[in-house]
Amino acid sequence: MPAKKIINNPYFKRYNKCIYCNSKNLKKEKTQIQLENFYLKAIKSDLNLSTKQLKKMKVYKCQKCFILQSNPWFSENIARKIYSNIYGQHNRSWSNLINFMKKGITPSHGILFEKLKKYIKIKNYAEFNSPFMGLMMDFFSLEYKKNNFFYKNIFTNTLNYLSSRQVAGKSINKKKMSNQKASKFLKICKNLKKKYSIKINKKVNKYLFVDNSSLSWGQNDNFKSVNSKSFASELFDLQILDLNKKRDKIKIDLFGIFHTLDHTLEPNKILNFALNNSGYVLVYCHVDKRLEKQHLFSLTKDFVKYLNKKKIYTYDMTKVIKKKLIVPELYFLCSKKKVYIDKIKNNEKKNSKTWR
Repeated sequence: MPAKKIINNPYFKRYNKCIYCNSKNLKKEKTQIQLENFYLKAIKSDLNLSTKQLKKMKVYKCQKCFILQSNPWFSENIARKIYSNIYGQHNRSWSNLINFMKKGITPSHGILFEKLKKYIKIKNYAEFNSPFMGLMMDFFSLEYKKNNFFYKNIFTNTLNYLSSRQVAGKSINKKKMSNQKASKFLKICKNLKKKYSIKINKKVNKYLFVDNSSLSWGQNDNFKSVNSKSFASELFDLQILDLNKKRDKIKIDLFGIFHTLDHTLEPNKILNFALNNSGYVLVYCHVDKRLEKQHLFSLTKDFVKYLNKKKIYTYDMTKVIKKKLIVPELYFLCSKKKVYIDKIKNNEKKNSKTWR
């Protein structure tokens, strides 16, 4: 890497080591493409940054684990401001939930869910950081009948229940009324779930692990004043757990990381946590060579080869799930147990004719 230069703008910070493997062997990419999307327009406007200043961010490739990384990039304080204030709502995540509740459409992952539940016995399922990007709605569909009345009403009443708990600044009488309304909405939600639940042997235990990273949507990821994690815990009956706190080990069958590994400052720690606590880990990520400036880093297809060398066994599911890809993306299943991945690969070969 070139010698360090002074960065005049206090919003930027040097990232001279690979964020994933800590290697200093970062090589500048020959082609530097400056993309400007709606995220960057908001960032430029709120921070009063020019295009010239953003061009100081150059894309490097780690020569050890092959991720792409910006250097310099925003400081942690500014990153937190971006994901909490400037663009606090995770638009795509909430859009997934709203489409599901209004139209019964689950997030677009092709036939991924069908594949996974066919090959993996899932009793305990977990995701990382963002509750509406992965398979939580697919599990919800298994547990409750698809019915427009039910979906719209459970969505509205869950919002109303959580909103009615907001009583700051109200008089004692109004607080009492808010509590009465909350009890009413909660009762409606419970009755709706009971009425439309499908009789299955046992519901899947669901968990959402969070690390409160400055690169992730947090307390301001709200829709109509209701936070995404609060909404998810109520609707999906899931537990929200702090990944950094010690607890008794939970045996997880499948751990989903859906577009969230690049929204943490500790991707190595997160992936290893998932691998150490789950037999299978499914990672869905961007693999675009044009690293967008709202991201500090991005994975690549070669990153998967690096994992294989580290005895983290992988299976690329991008093509087999039959999703119509609009942008460069990657779905890969991984495990520390080679026999687990071999099992999936062998089953896929045997059943490939069924999916044609």
